[in-house]
Amino acid sequence: MKYPKAGARQIVTRWGVTPLLVCHLILAVLCVGCEGNKKSTLTEAEIARLTYAPKPSRPDQLTVSGESITCDDIMASTPDESVAASLPREKLMELARQTTQEQFMELARPQIQRRLQGLNGSIAGVVLYKQARRELGDKVNDESLETVAKQQWRRFVLESHGGNEAQADEALRKMGMNRATYEDWVKKQALIQYVVSSRYVPDLPITRRELMAEYDRIKDERFAQEGVLQFRLIDLQVDKIELDDPNEDPVRKARDRAEELRRRIEAGEDFGELAKQYSHGHRREMGGLWRPRDPEALATPYDELAKKAQEMEPDQIAGPIEAPGHFFVVKLEEKQEAGYQSLSEVQGEVRKAIQEKRWQEARQGLEAEIGRQVDLVDTSEFVDYCLERLYRLANEPAPAP
Repeated sequence: MKYPKAGARQIVTRWGVTPLLVCHLILAVLCVGCEGNKKSTLTEAEIARLTYAPKPSRPDQLTVSGESITCDDIMASTPDESVAASLPREKLMELARQTTQEQFMELARPQIQRRLQGLNGSIAGVVLYKQARRELGDKVNDESLETVAKQQWRRFVLESHGGNEAQADEALRKMGMNRATYEDWVKKQALIQYVVSSRYVPDLPITRRELMAEYDRIKDERFAQEGVLQFRLIDLQVDKIELDDPNEDPVRKARDRAEELRRRIEAGEDFGELAKQYSHGHRREMGGLWRPRDPEALATPYDELAKKAQEMEPDQIAGPIEAPGHFFVVKLEEKQEAGYQSLSEVQGEVRKAIQEKRWQEARQGLEAEIGRQVDLVDTSEFVDYCLERLYRLANEPAPAP
């Protein structure tokens, strides 16, 4: 039996979406294969598009990597942002209602500009999603994409909020989102991941050296395993031994009984039944069976059992084991040494970690390039247009009843 690893975790973000959707998930989302569109290098047209940012032709749009960014794109919340960093439309509108237009423009402009500079990759995500939709077109299986989004929502509720849907809804509300906008965001991430993986992640073999290096990098966090012992115990406590003669030595009688019980068990009698009959320990009604536990956590006098277990194998019987005020007869049920799962056991997981790392590096490179393109463009007219529009919208008179 393998016991839980120390520090074990699943590779899932706090918002329920894995950093890399593996091939079978991509196949579920798209009507194309994992390898069919794979390219190891960029075409000249792609290089040109990724390294040149034309000036916007109209004030309500910003052109980046050939994709048009709108005011709504830069003001939308995304769940991978912290609450402090988020910029939901509602918060800006509330600010607009509390200030003059001049004050609003002064306070909000730096926030929008920071967002355009790549806060949490939000603009890069918009660009990559629009690129994915344009290039994949009708290859996208919208029905399966909807299924994936709902699966990720359930994972978000379960793994980030202990299955509490109300708590998950509240977390999204604080981000200026709801369940529908969260699921829409998940769909976008799936398409972005497909495009980055199929077009920009190097399709190179994984070497043994890479496997070893990645294993060493993540083993403390993901592959450490605790030392664990489970045993059955007959605990004879000297002060509870019944004496036939007041002059009897209780220590000697406890030792003799322990030796007798060990011989009876070795002769074939049931350990659990003898524990129920003779043990003074708190687990006697369970046949002396203790729950699995870290041997380092055994307090005196039971730490003597951990010492003895080091030289025992499962199903082996030992006793009498003497400790202050006690004589033990023990049967070792399970033993797991503290250490790490071997590379051979977790090689598949390490390979996935390397693939995830390559994907992250590819996306980060794209995000950095998109950010450099934004820096080449004078965004002031676009930012002012967006803020002026939002200010007017926030301060429109309420419709007559």
